[in-house]
Amino acid sequence: MIKDRWVFDDAYPTEILHRNEELNSLSRLLKPATAGGRAHDILIHGPSGVGKTATARWMLRDLRKRAAVSSALLECSGQTANGIIHEAVEKYPAGTAVQRNQPRSELVQTLEKIVDEPYIIVLDEADVIPDLDVLEDLLSIELVSVIAITHSENEWLNRVDRDLRPRFRGDSQIDYQKYHVPELVDILEPRVEHGLIGRPVSTDQLEWVADETGGVARWAIKSVLAAAELAGERGHESIHESDVADSFERAKAKIRKANLRSLPVPYLRLYEVVREIGPVDGGKMKRSYLEHQEAIFGDRDPVGWRRAWDYLSKMADYDLIEMPGETNSKVYEAVDEKLEAPVEFDLREPAELD
Repeated sequence: MIKDRWVFDDAYPTEILHRNEELNSLSRLLKPATAGGRAHDILIHGPSGVGKTATARWMLRDLRKRAAVSSALLECSGQTANGIIHEAVEKYPAGTAVQRNQPRSELVQTLEKIVDEPYIIVLDEADVIPDLDVLEDLLSIELVSVIAITHSENEWLNRVDRDLRPRFRGDSQIDYQKYHVPELVDILEPRVEHGLIGRPVSTDQLEWVADETGGVARWAIKSVLAAAELAGERGHESIHESDVADSFERAKAKIRKANLRSLPVPYLRLYEVVREIGPVDGGKMKRSYLEHQEAIFGDRDPVGWRRAWDYLSKMADYDLIEMPGETNSKVYEAVDEKLEAPVEFDLREPAELD
């Protein structure tokens, strides 16, 4: 029943549907680069799985066809500031060999030396960059501009240097909302056509998927794949209603696992704290974090509780933890307590918190 799994992958190149306004905004802000100038800096924000990275990738691919513009999409999860600059150097077409452990100032100097045309750097999952001073390094170079992709614009901007915040405000922000059901069905149709054999799913079933997944394209796409997997496992010649009904949690579990694996090590260790001691109130969560913060960060300098709370918020965006309630009365708990982080972490007994 499944012809090509790649069709259901996030990176699968496909036409961008129902994002005309967002694409027009991107085109307007990037237009100076087509004339050899520096593009505007951009902040793209919105929920996970609604096409933020896909539209940026598509627009940059189109831009490179039309003008002498270079671009690089950098996955920021697990990256240090040095790692981000190192990758920016390596991905520039006229890049040069550099060592990852070179001093940051030398990496910046190298990037400044080689950039001779507009260079647009996409910082995907920019929420998790531990040191946003890297923006100052990148934006100090004349032809370099940045597209930052985040979940929450306010939390991210609050961490940006005050002098740089105006670059990412106002018209430089692009807000992505969830899709409506008919829009999401339009997005699913080509995936079904190219990824499955024949037409094993009905339009009514696709509408069900689109509605159940709340306008989140990634979840909907993975649910169609999961339904096809279940139909195959159950010996069905087409996708049955029972396959669709059972597809949502299977797809969500796979997305959750992939999201967890994409996070930096300190996030993974903090997730393990939540998984082991949750459900737990805010006071105990804070005390547990402070007690384990050195072990969580290892050789890195630990962050304060307020920044650690940002980490927890990011994991909630990723559907890894739940933290309902008001700020001072939240309850922290792993969504799936059986899902372990791929990291070794020796957590002491929760009883030591009291």
